[in-house]
Amino acid sequence: MPDDTETWHLMPVAILAILWHLAGAVDYLLTQYSIAPYLVLFTQPQSSFFTALPPLADGAWATAVWGGLLGAVLLFLRSGIAPWVLGVASLAMIVLGVWLMGFATPPLADLAGPGGVALLVTATVISISFYLYARRMRVAGALGEDA
Repeated sequence: MPDDTETWHLMPVAILAILWHLAGAVDYLLTQYSIAPYLVLFTQPQSSFFTALPPLADGAWATAVWGGLLGAVLLFLRSGIAPWVLGVASLAMIVLGVWLMGFATPPLADLAGPGGVALLVTATVISISFYLYARRMRVAGALGEDA
């Protein structure tokens, strides 16, 4: 295992990953349970769309959210399986993004405009970045060998 001066950034990044994925988990829960004070932040078509996703999209969203949160916690705990879990969450985020942009009716671009697309792309890039970071830390020996 490298000394802590080489991986000083691991804990701050892991905490940031946990906070990021917690925000996603809150969004997911508030949407899934149709919490009215939250859903009024969206237009009626947006609210209806996101509370009635088909199983593939809903499953990808759930996997991205909960897998990302689990992977972030595992990163914080320096677990060697963190990159695997974050990789699955990133893949789920990509699947969700492809579905929302290419197969959803209406497509996300029509439903949420450029801001919604930018948010989706940003969330996907951040998800992939946390996976790549965890993988780099695993290769560097900063994470455990439990995978």
